[in-house]
Amino acid sequence: MKLGNDRTIIDERRLQAVIDHFDIREVIESYVHACDRGDRDATADVYHADSWDHHGPMQCDGHEFATRNTEAVMANWSSCNHLLGQSRVKVTGDVAGVETLFFASLTREEDGTTMLDQMVGRYIDRFERRDGVWRIKDRRTISEWSSSGPIGTDYLAGHLFLRGERSGADLSYAALGLTRGCSRIDH
Repeated sequence: MKLGNDRTIIDERRLQAVIDHFDIREVIESYVHACDRGDRDATADVYHADSWDHHGPMQCDGHEFATRNTEAVMANWSSCNHLLGQSRVKVTGDVAGVETLFFASLTREEDGTTMLDQMVGRYIDRFERRDGVWRIKDRRTISEWSSSGPIGTDYLAGHLFLRGERSGADLSYAALGLTRGCSRIDH
């Protein structure tokens, strides 16, 4: 494809690679948004029905993982937040190998003390594109390190910052045009 008067020629394979990388990263971002908001259906949506997730103590198909993980996060932690780092993506046809770095932080109450649980790790994923849609076929979660400790005084307490909601009432749903059950942004 030619752009303008003898300007850059875009190789269709490279353009498809950019689209594939974008779509795969959207799935990864949809996963953490759903996990952080406690949205089981949106978490399940990123997995193929015949997927597998090896997530530390939880080793099960992706849809069961979505249920078990959402229940555990909602029951045991008062907040859950993921920060994603770089993703390395290698697409071969309708299959992709992906490595994504993450930082997860969760808060919980323990004997009247707010605890902070943190983990830095990597998702090692095999994605498959079926019917034009990328989803996770196999996920292996690597823990690089984790830590738990009490949180000190909240220096922002009483400063009227808005708080995140673990429901469809979270401001991100309206801002991104999302509905409960799907964290994918349509483009």
